[in-house]
Amino acid sequence: MANTNTPFEKGFGKFNKVVVVNNATANFTSSGNFGAAAVMIEGSATGTIKLFDGGSINIADLTAGVVYEFGPAEVTEGGSKDVYVLFR
Repeated sequence: MANTNTPFEKGFGKFNKVVVVNNATANFTSSGNFGAAAVMIEGSATGTIKLFDGGSINIADLTAGVVYEFGPAEVTEGGSKDVYVLFR
């Protein structure tokens, strides 16, 4: 029997939206950007990620290309590299 599921019936991928932060500060606690679930950085990005329930992470301590599943409330990237904020 052939699989007749549509993409909507099968669901989407693990992450379905991305916001790129580059040399800026972006807030992810408002209704338009609420629900950030992970980040991934490019190269030698610098700055800070403030987590939704408190605390912060130095972006320079993260490894490029690795998806880190934590909920950012705010991302500040101070150089010229991309920080990808992923949404479910």
